[in-house]
Amino acid sequence: MVIFNRKKKISYQGMTEKQSLQILPATHEERDWAAELFSSSEPWKALGITYENLRTTCHDPEYLMYVAHIDEPCGVIILDPRGVAGAPYIKSVLIEEKYRSQGIGATLIAFAENFFKQKSRHLFLCVSSFNQKARLFYERLGYSVIGELKDHIKQGESEILMYKRIS
Repeated sequence: MVIFNRKKKISYQGMTEKQSLQILPATHEERDWAAELFSSSEPWKALGITYENLRTTCHDPEYLMYVAHIDEPCGVIILDPRGVAGAPYIKSVLIEEKYRSQGIGATLIAFAENFFKQKSRHLFLCVSSFNQKARLFYERLGYSVIGELKDHIKQGESEILMYKRIS
């Protein structure tokens, strides 16, 4: 069961009996942690996005950043409230490697969907064309491909624009 409450901590019961997942607004220190996590992970490494660029993004006040915790930070999601044609956009989502395949990514996406449900009928995201695992993950969560941005970040690669109706 996922409990969403924007004013207080958000808990996800079901990791194990002794663990609970909390989704909280990112602190200044967590924004630095997230920039480091992004810069050392795919697809950001393959796309050539530098730590400095990622740190700038992580500290940009235009974006909303939330961090998932199981005793420590374990995942992050960056949201752009005015992303695509005025509809919200999931800019980035990443889970620490040791916490992957435990439902944290899906929970962060569900958090974003719930967060924007009252404000928008649509939610968008992009996935790199070479990142098939992520694309399949988003498709399992109900996202559909609606476009392709060729050579958008890196020559020879595309960013695949995906969409889901959330209300």
